[in-house]
Amino acid sequence: MNINIMSKNKKKVFFSILGMLLILIPNNGYATILTVFRPLGFIAAAIADKVTKVEVILPNGATVQNYYFRPLDLIKIKNSDFIILIGDEIEPFFLKKAVNYFKKKTVVLSKVKKINFLLTHDINLKKNKKKQKNTLQNKKEINNILYDMHIWLSPQIALESSIAIHDMLLKLIPQKKNILDANLKNFKLCLSKTNKDIKKNISSIKEKKYFTFHNAYKYFENFYGLHPLGRFKKYPGIQTSIRYLYEVRNQILKKKARCIFTEPQFHSNIIDVITRGNNIQKGSLDLFGTAIPLVKNSYVNFLVKLSNQYISCLKNI
Repeated sequence: MNINIMSKNKKKVFFSILGMLLILIPNNGYATILTVFRPLGFIAAAIADKVTKVEVILPNGATVQNYYFRPLDLIKIKNSDFIILIGDEIEPFFLKKAVNYFKKKTVVLSKVKKINFLLTHDINLKKNKKKQKNTLQNKKEINNILYDMHIWLSPQIALESSIAIHDMLLKLIPQKKNILDANLKNFKLCLSKTNKDIKKNISSIKEKKYFTFHNAYKYFENFYGLHPLGRFKKYPGIQTSIRYLYEVRNQILKKKARCIFTEPQFHSNIIDVITRGNNIQKGSLDLFGTAIPLVKNSYVNFLVKLSNQYISCLKNI
C-alpha cells in the first residue's frame, strides 16, 4: 500500500478517535484564547485582562523545532474559543490540522493588512531557499518573499496585534466592550511610554559592537536603533560546522565585537569555542520571555527585560 495513503488514513483515524473522546470534555463557559508563542500570550493577556484567560502551548524552554504535541494540547485547542496564529509556516503542522478539525476561529496575524505591511523580508533567505528548505519554521513565504516571523519583537506589530485580538474578543463577548476598550487603551498608553523609556535607556549602547546567536531580533533592533555586526548562526535549526565557527571567530576578531548574545534554551558550548582566549563578553537574550507570567503588563515587561539584557552586556564595554 502507498505510504502516503497509509499516513493519511492514520491521521483520519487518530482525529476521529480523538474527536469522540473530546466530546466528553466540557467546554468552558467563556472565551479562552490560545496561542503557541508566549510573547503573543503577553499581548493577549493585556487585552483579555478581567475578561478571560490566555493559554500558551509551548512550555518554557521549548521551541517549535523540538516540540511535539501532547494530548493535553489538543484538549486545549478543542476548549479554546479562538486561537492566535502567526502563519501556516511557523506553527507546528498538527496545530493547523487540529484547528481545522475542530473548526476553531483564528486570528492569523500575518494576514492582517496592517501587520502584513510591517513584515520584514530577507533577500538572503530567498536566495538560499533551496539550501534551507527544512529550516524555515521561523520564516513565512508570501508571494515568493520570505518574511521574518518573530513578529512579537516589533512593538509596531504588537500594537496592531492587540487591536486584532480586541476586535475578535469583541465579536465573541460584546457585553464586555467597556472592559476590552479600556484594556486596549491601557495597552497603547503603556506601550508608548515603554518605547520612549527604552529608546532613552538604550541610547548609550547604540554604537557598541556585538554578535547575536541568530537573526531573530531584527524587528527589535531596527525599532530601537541597534546594529549587530553579524549573527553566528544564520538560520535556526541548522547544524553549525567547525569550519563555520572558525569563520565566525575570525569575523568577530576582525570586526572587534565586544559581546556575543546567546539564548537560554541553547547550550553555551558554541559561544565558549568562539570566545576562548579573547576578551569578549557573553550575554543572553530571552526571545520568549520565559520567566514572565501572563498578566496585563507582561508584554511591556518583556520589552524592558530584553532591552536590559542588551544593556547589561554592552554598557561597560
